[in-house]
Amino acid sequence: MNKPLAVLILGMTMLCACSGEAPAPRVIEVVVDAVVREPFQPIYRHVGRLQAQDDVAIQARVTGYLLSRDFREGELVEAGDVLYTIDASEYEAALASAKADLASAQANQVNAQGNYLRGQELLPKGAISQSEMDNLKAKKRDADARIEAAKAQVTSAEVNLGFTRILAPITGRIGRSSASVGDLVGPNTGNLTTLVSIDPIDAVFQVSEATYVAAIGQNLERDRDIRSINRIEVSLELTTGATYPEVGQIYYMANRIDQATGTLETRARIPNPHSALVPGQYVRVILRDTELSEGLFIPQSAVQADQQGSFVLVVTADGTVERHNVSLGERREDKVLVQAGVEEGDQVIVRGLQQVRPGMVVQSKSLTGLEQQG
Repeated sequence: MNKPLAVLILGMTMLCACSGEAPAPRVIEVVVDAVVREPFQPIYRHVGRLQAQDDVAIQARVTGYLLSRDFREGELVEAGDVLYTIDASEYEAALASAKADLASAQANQVNAQGNYLRGQELLPKGAISQSEMDNLKAKKRDADARIEAAKAQVTSAEVNLGFTRILAPITGRIGRSSASVGDLVGPNTGNLTTLVSIDPIDAVFQVSEATYVAAIGQNLERDRDIRSINRIEVSLELTTGATYPEVGQIYYMANRIDQATGTLETRARIPNPHSALVPGQYVRVILRDTELSEGLFIPQSAVQADQQGSFVLVVTADGTVERHNVSLGERREDKVLVQAGVEEGDQVIVRGLQQVRPGMVVQSKSLTGLEQQG
């Protein structure tokens, strides 16, 4: 074969190859699931610290030597139990002296009253002058005043004598004693010990402004009162992950948001019948709204994240892939609450995410249909 003929045959071969149809591009298949609207019980989690409802510093009200300490450190005491006894001899003597002064004032009052009554009989007869009558009246008033002063002294002495027995003002757990028998104690000694209430106990935590706004939701026309807050159940999760069995309720929310932290101080009262919880303990506070709400949910497997935040890939009606940035809420098993970014009925990709990019055209299959076939 000569060279011109070979070139001609090669050219015709290439022309025939170019005139053939190009193979169709491979269509990527993905599995999608719908965004659904479902009822759910809102749950909010916060870090909190336990505080005693009452935290009392025990101090001596009168000065004296400590005769006894009538409790064991760290034990539970009942309201009215004797905690300390101070030497009362000085205060018993003061009470006896005050009672003697009262008796003397009473005797003086009887004498002044009698002279005043006799003066009232003698004045019309001219047996005494008006100035003498005025003097008798002044002495009677002075005697009456001395009676009141003496009674006040007796009351004061009785109170001081009562303070020599230091009683527990509340029921709770008592702390370490800073005073021992024989010590001289008094109002300037400082705290002898502390007493904290145990049952119930308070959980104190901070609610963010965003959580507060989400909690009130669309109920902007309702008054925020304690009755509406009472529908929220409060449970505790301990540092070990165990759930505390008792359920409490919120009883206080601050009247303003702290501008420095952007949070609202909240307190919940938790039953503590077995003294399992102690003041100062860290806990996770879980709030459950007993009133059901509705929200949009998507499968957790559809959610991706990058530097811009969380997002999902949505397949439109014509098969085009779109990126939707989403704001997420709480998780419920394999689903997650979506607060913004998608609408009910949107088809989000749950399988084949690594093969697609926004703008691509894909062929989608429903996850529900696949599960039914399986």
